[in-house]
Amino acid sequence: MDSKKILIASGDNETLTSVSEYLKDKGFNMLTAMDGASVLEIALNERPSIVIIEIDLPVIDGERVFQIMRNNPHTAEMPFIFIGTETVEIKGFRRDIDSLLLQPVKSEEILRRINRVFVVQQGDIKAQIGDKEIEGRLSHISLGDLLQILHLNRKEGVLKVSYENKEGLIYIKGGAIQNAVIENMEKEKALFRLLSWHDGKFEFLPKPIDVPQKIHRSAGNLLMEGMRQYDEWNKAKEQLPRPDSQIKLKVDISSLPKGLKPIIYEVLFLVDYYPVIGELIDHCTFPDYETYQTLAGLIRKGVLEEVKGKKAGDKRTGGEREILTSAQALKIREKVAARWKDMEVATFGKIFIVSTNDNLIVSLVDSCKEIPGFSVNRQFITSPIHRENPFGDIATLKLYGGMEVVLFAVPLNEKMKPMWKAFSKNMIGMMILCDKEDIEDIKQLAEVKNYILSIRRIPILHTVAVGHDIDRGQEEELRKILGMRRDEQIFIFEPANRDRVFQIFNTFFGYLLKDEYIST
Repeated sequence: MDSKKILIASGDNETLTSVSEYLKDKGFNMLTAMDGASVLEIALNERPSIVIIEIDLPVIDGERVFQIMRNNPHTAEMPFIFIGTETVEIKGFRRDIDSLLLQPVKSEEILRRINRVFVVQQGDIKAQIGDKEIEGRLSHISLGDLLQILHLNRKEGVLKVSYENKEGLIYIKGGAIQNAVIENMEKEKALFRLLSWHDGKFEFLPKPIDVPQKIHRSAGNLLMEGMRQYDEWNKAKEQLPRPDSQIKLKVDISSLPKGLKPIIYEVLFLVDYYPVIGELIDHCTFPDYETYQTLAGLIRKGVLEEVKGKKAGDKRTGGEREILTSAQALKIREKVAARWKDMEVATFGKIFIVSTNDNLIVSLVDSCKEIPGFSVNRQFITSPIHRENPFGDIATLKLYGGMEVVLFAVPLNEKMKPMWKAFSKNMIGMMILCDKEDIEDIKQLAEVKNYILSIRRIPILHTVAVGHDIDRGQEEELRKILGMRRDEQIFIFEPANRDRVFQIFNTFFGYLLKDEYIST
């Protein structure tokens, strides 16, 4: 990447011109774009060193552009400077690399952020970050007391807490707690979880904090509430469901009254995917004690039922088959790395999911949830918007040996063609999912398939959603429209038939084990 090449994207031509001219005068080579699709195309071709982008961008918004580029190995490390009207949560935001500016923003502030990125990249602040101001054990001082000390002294930096094989980070600025993170968990949920750790190590690293503020309550209020919830949980834990217990829904979610608390809706959506209490607690965005209370209340009211005598270790029992043996999973990773250059060091591969009907994608994911190693993107589970318009990572299948297969939904709209190419990195397969009624949509699927095959040779799964096998005439029509070879199989997808889904994935991995898909 050219260290002087900057890409700026704004839907406002005046903003684009003024900022671009200012930075050009400072010696930078400027690239400009007015919509998200253009950003993707320019970034892939020109490889700028930094992307400055408005979140509210036409065609593809700035956050989605960021997520797309993070999934592309050629652009995954590009720093982003976001410009927005309010503080937002951006999935994948890298706290030490990316930054967010709120409008109205001055060109001088943008320049300051650009220079900061270059300083970090050159390693000039590594010594500062590595200097520990405070370190010790939580058995000698509680995390609550430690945070009080940092608050009273108006410290700025990162408090790193580790216990057994777990690690958490608390971001502090001027003594105020900006955010807390434990793996994919963050905000108050992560902070309250950390406050329950009474052993382990801590170290405070003084450094400038430039992360979005996601916790807005005062330090004193947070600590009091966190300790209150921990004490309440400790007193009531015998009456609360056990983390290793399993639960199930006893009612149809659609029959519930409107206007329930958000935590209730989230818990009820999660139950179907994470029936083990502990897993559900981890994936719910609300604090642990609130989630336990909600679960207990729903069990008392008969909305949920605890499965007696069934614990977490029983989850994958009942004659359920593994899709792959450990030897096959390792062989697939070896073959995939040999076939596609961008997969040599990758730990994940994508299966494109393109469908004539978004509801079919929801049904597919719902049908896969019992496959060992299968997990669903939390936003896809809990957000009606994500379920009504599936896009991006919707689920992951973890294979033995560390490789992950990501189900990646892409839009059928041909106007999104630049995105198809941008997404194609790390792609190891594609599933075409259709119902046989709408021939025009099936023709669009064929266009997507042909375009993808023109840039990457991958196995294609041709899947039709019907409640029974299709007749010879229907099959011939589909084969003709989709441009299928005679030796290619048409799979039947029935949402209620788990064996059908197992067969589809089993066949796909069989394709990957063959030699016919070696890239040329």
